[in-house]
Amino acid sequence: MNQKWTGWPWTVLFITILLPVLLLIYTGYTLPQQLSQVELEFQRQNEHQEITSGIYHLTGAVQDYIFYGDAQALNDFRHYSAETIKKELEFYNLVEKSRKQDVAELMALTRAYISFVENEVIPRGVLGRDTGRELLLWQHRDLNRQLAYRAAALAGDGGQKNKDLLERTVALLHKEGLLMFFLSLLSLGAILYAGTAARPLAAWYSCLQDLVRDSSRAVVFVDRKERVQYLNPAAEKIFNLSRETAAGKNLGDILLLYPRWQKVAQPIYQALLQGEETADCPLSYSREGGRLLLTVNCAPVYLFGRTAGAVLTARQAPEPKDGTILLDTIERERKHLSIEIHDWIGRYLSSIIHGLDYVLRVHGEKLPEEVQKNLCLLRTQCQNAAIDMRSIMNDIHPYLIEKVGLIPALESYSANFERLHNRKVYIFYHQRSLRLGRDREIFIYRIIQEALTNVARHSEATEVDIHFNETGDTLQIEILDNGGMREVKPVPGKGLWGMKERAGFIGGDLAYGFKDGGFCVTLTVPLTEGGKGCEDDRDHAGGRP
Repeated sequence: MNQKWTGWPWTVLFITILLPVLLLIYTGYTLPQQLSQVELEFQRQNEHQEITSGIYHLTGAVQDYIFYGDAQALNDFRHYSAETIKKELEFYNLVEKSRKQDVAELMALTRAYISFVENEVIPRGVLGRDTGRELLLWQHRDLNRQLAYRAAALAGDGGQKNKDLLERTVALLHKEGLLMFFLSLLSLGAILYAGTAARPLAAWYSCLQDLVRDSSRAVVFVDRKERVQYLNPAAEKIFNLSRETAAGKNLGDILLLYPRWQKVAQPIYQALLQGEETADCPLSYSREGGRLLLTVNCAPVYLFGRTAGAVLTARQAPEPKDGTILLDTIERERKHLSIEIHDWIGRYLSSIIHGLDYVLRVHGEKLPEEVQKNLCLLRTQCQNAAIDMRSIMNDIHPYLIEKVGLIPALESYSANFERLHNRKVYIFYHQRSLRLGRDREIFIYRIIQEALTNVARHSEATEVDIHFNETGDTLQIEILDNGGMREVKPVPGKGLWGMKERAGFIGGDLAYGFKDGGFCVTLTVPLTEGGKGCEDDRDHAGGRP
């Protein structure tokens, strides 16, 4: 008995779901075609009526001109001539091939009529009572009659075609109506069956909504068209962004209004465009009232094998106990800001400078002398702005460290320091390549940078010496100016405190005080194990004169 009814669920599934779908596909395929044909025929009929109306107004305007010499009638004739020719051409492109010859004959006859009026009627003006008047009127009536006959013949053919097409469409609708009746019954059964099966899914979806809404983690869903579709209350609170402001908006529009969202949008773009997942990514997010350290996860959402969107979750990370993590995050922020300045402001400044060079080179001799001077001044100002921008970028993030190392980066910075503050800086070293990692080099760079800033702010020194000395596994860096001795012991401010904190983060020590005719800052740092120096520079004592 059980064996006999094993296949009944599949039979029910076929009858209630698959068969209605097949009937719906058949209906959806045939009926729109018929309706499209009806719509096309009505469009043709409408075009033909406009042509008939144009011919009527066209011939009527000529008749008014012949009998009354009305100048406005002549203007109307030319207006309706252009409109009628245009409509006939559109009608020719619209009709089927079997009727194109008839439309072409109507177009030729219309042009013949217009040529007759332009060459015979208009040059003679208002016709008097002479023998030529009767002949001209007879020719006009003959052409007018031919035009009306051709237009009426086209209307008859179109009307009969519309009648046949409507009869076929009505017959098809009767058949489709019967099919749709059975389809409705079957669909009702399918809906009842699907509703029973979908009830657990609906309950699960409702629970999921409650979990997302009440979650302490920020949840953001973005569809495949990069539009933000959902933010839960935690996301509104963490990102300081209301649902009314963001929902339905494109990510690009949100970034224009809230540039700080750029780092949040980056993993979303990676998920949407490249299908990449982001797991436990630390992210520093700026908002009003401070900066949050977040842990972000983002993954693409797939539907039927295609990307349907991306879901981003974020939670507030605990405050780091190790200050190195905080400073490392700050350096990453500085690096990102430096890259943004270079990629956007630098690119625009470069375009402006090249544009000014082109104008001065190609059109300079043609321009007035005062305009040439102003353009040259503008170019100089743009060039100075680019130089200052590079200096600001270097202050924000010493990008040269990543390319050439600490010593060359300090040489570049000290050259700019000399130009701005009129104080000489000498760098002495035995080895140009140090056994330090890039992270440590950035910390040391910041300490030396702060030391030079203190010289510029608080000292009357004219020279600063920076000595690099390696002793075993220890690197000692001494920054000494010639600003003179003081009996009062220096009071450490924020600058010296920050330098000492950085030194502690990399396992080093910082000492300061007056020595040898000036103020001296001494940084002692343990070298990393396994570092590699430059053998060619081992015995080189270098410095920038």
